[in-house]
Amino acid sequence: MSKTKQYYIDLDSIPVKVTEEVYRAYKRPIWRERKRRNVRAKYELSLDMMREGIADPKPLLENQVIDSISLSDALATLSDGDRRLIEALFYECMTEREYAAKTGISQKNVNKKKQRILANLEKLLSS
Repeated sequence: MSKTKQYYIDLDSIPVKVTEEVYRAYKRPIWRERKRRNVRAKYELSLDMMREGIADPKPLLENQVIDSISLSDALATLSDGDRRLIEALFYECMTEREYAAKTGISQKNVNKKKQRILANLEKLLSS
């Protein structure tokens, strides 16, 4: 006899037993926001960290502007579909799974396309 897992959500500090479907629907936005915060934190540099390593932030700003212009030029070389994918994943913070559902292709295919596009952008930016 297998024991089924029970799911609860807290409503006004009172645990309420719910189905797995209701539990997942309730928790999904919380999980998504947590994932987005973790991803952002991984790629953001704090101002304090930049100040510790750089005496004059002006060259850093100039480099960021140059890098931004270079990235804009590189993104302009992408096809419309590739550019939409990159914008959705990196600028709109959409997950691969969300983009796959929106476009009707598999998440695995979205990941492969993303990896291919990023490799091409890396080549363009390093040359």
